[in-house]
Amino acid sequence: MISNIFNLCALLFAACFGVVGMGYAQIEGFSNRFDEALKLSEENEQQLAFGVWQSLASENPENGNVNYRAGLAQLSSGKNKTAALPYFQRALGSGIASNFDRFSSREEKAPIELLYYLGYAYHLNYKLQEAEDSYTEFLEKAPRRHHMRPRAQLGIEQARNAAELMKEPVDYPIENLGAVINTEFPEFCPVVSIDENALFFTSSRIRPDSSNIGRRDRITGDYFNDIYVSYKDRKGNWQEPELLELNEIDHTATISVSADGQTLYIYRDDNGVGNIYESRIVGENWTDPVKMGGGINTENWENHIAVSVDGEKAYFVSDRPKGLGGRDIYRVRKLPTGEWSKAQNLGPNINTPYDEDAVFISPDGNTLYFSSEGHNSMGGFDIFYSEYEEENDAWGPPVNIGYPINTVDDDVFFVTSADQRRAYFSSIREGGFGEKDIYIVRLPGERDIRLALLLGKILTSDNKEIPTDLSINVINQQTKESSVHRPRLRDGSFVAILPPCHDYLIEYAMSGLVLATDTFSIDCESAYQEIYKDLLLNPLKIEPDGSARILRGEEAELLVTASGGDMQPAKFKRYFGYNENIVDLEEEIFIQFMNQTKKIVEQKGEAKISITGSASTVPTRTYGSNEKLAKLRTDNAVQRIKKYAAEMDIDVSKLVFESLNSEVGGPAYRGDFRSGKENYKQYQYVDITAR
Repeated sequence: MISNIFNLCALLFAACFGVVGMGYAQIEGFSNRFDEALKLSEENEQQLAFGVWQSLASENPENGNVNYRAGLAQLSSGKNKTAALPYFQRALGSGIASNFDRFSSREEKAPIELLYYLGYAYHLNYKLQEAEDSYTEFLEKAPRRHHMRPRAQLGIEQARNAAELMKEPVDYPIENLGAVINTEFPEFCPVVSIDENALFFTSSRIRPDSSNIGRRDRITGDYFNDIYVSYKDRKGNWQEPELLELNEIDHTATISVSADGQTLYIYRDDNGVGNIYESRIVGENWTDPVKMGGGINTENWENHIAVSVDGEKAYFVSDRPKGLGGRDIYRVRKLPTGEWSKAQNLGPNINTPYDEDAVFISPDGNTLYFSSEGHNSMGGFDIFYSEYEEENDAWGPPVNIGYPINTVDDDVFFVTSADQRRAYFSSIREGGFGEKDIYIVRLPGERDIRLALLLGKILTSDNKEIPTDLSINVINQQTKESSVHRPRLRDGSFVAILPPCHDYLIEYAMSGLVLATDTFSIDCESAYQEIYKDLLLNPLKIEPDGSARILRGEEAELLVTASGGDMQPAKFKRYFGYNENIVDLEEEIFIQFMNQTKKIVEQKGEAKISITGSASTVPTRTYGSNEKLAKLRTDNAVQRIKKYAAEMDIDVSKLVFESLNSEVGGPAYRGDFRSGKENYKQYQYVDITAR
């Protein structure tokens, strides 16, 4: 009898609250799981909450409340946000509650906020008219003081912007950096050294030693962010990324790197406060990061910084009070004391009532790249650029970089090469390896970039290690200003950015002793150019006692002049021994030549190549005649260039062999090969130029 009464009460309870057909155990189970998911959501455990909401929505497809919450958790987790749309569409079918009870498991309708989130989900799925309609309906029905009204109004503007920008897409080739860099896990925040040979980036992948197993972000469910670096090999291919030693157990992220690659700027979360740190490389190791001082870090959230090439200015992002809204971009200057000045807001031309982020200053200091939700963003953060107006000492009107670089979702972390013809950025796109991947985009068009990039390489014989106290001093002959650069010990590379219209002296020094010097000039009319110096074109030999000397004579030469032009010709010259022809050209300086040729193709669309093969007058029985030997040296060079072009992803059809010459030179042979060897040796070579 008691049992029958109990069951009757349960049925009446179910009928009163709209759950007829569910057993009592089901009612109790639903309520418990609802409360569990609600608690997880309140504690920001979005990934775990989504699992429960998704299950409840699947079991109760007519319940607008759980479908709304499942869609919201899908958006909040940051994973596959477009998949939130079906949940919101089903939630709309249950109607909007006039007095939504957010804590009750018995609530079966959705709140008014559903209309905004439905619009946002349509927006992410490129259903722009539906998005605008839903945003508009929210504005019509939501209370006048609802806190989400500004976001809905912004959504309408962004949907309209998207429709306009998509009418005229930019034709910029976009390429995924591939499986060596990208994984099934998110990769983002790319930071590229000025010579494009080192790529620092952030990833939430499993560490090589699995030491981060069990350490996950409770919002996204991903492993905590770590910083990795990948270096290019001699053929320009990215190598397996390495985990930097300065990572912590919690989030650590890349921000930017100095022009010389010696200082890395990183982000750390210090107990909920975002701060910017810097770390310097000493030898092959990065120092413990130090929090940046002056007017940069505060008790508020600072998350991004870009330092000018000369180190005199820095642009950073902060949400400190008295800004123009949300996160703004600020500027500081280097004081005579070496400290940073107080921060200055860049003002309403750059900053908006919404968030700005991910600032980057071009190497020539004339273009500011950043991401913003405002201006004419097509959805979330878009990438913009602004040109410096010298006459006004101000940044000009921001320009949207265009679709499809920008999408309806967040597009941030955009950094360019020195010539601004290539850029690296992170994005969520179809066909990627994971949620976020790193891409490279090629930016065509002429740009008036007034700087020269000095790219050098210290070469040692027999693959000896580069001495740690080696330095390269670059001295401006007119102003007498000097800068000191140290080679990267990994590969001997060094880089310097120099203004045009000056003469320069390079001093290669070790242990206080100048080993060698070189001079070059940059004319006043030249646009962007790259100048290559490989330690006076000859390798450095380190003796067992630690002393150094410059090798002369037989070594191959890599010659790249510093005369005018927007891209300098690449030159390679290889001297042969007697009767040598088939010599493997896979040596460091030939790879450098091919890398420069690749850049010429990228900028000009093709590279015109001239080759001269030369033989001396010393008789050769092996090849029948010196004329045949000279021609074989030329032919061999052609084949080598084609071979390495294919391996380095250079379109061979873009290599135009416009001049193939062979010649025999030097004094008439007098039968004095042994005693007069040096007289003939200089005429046995192959000389290659790519323009």
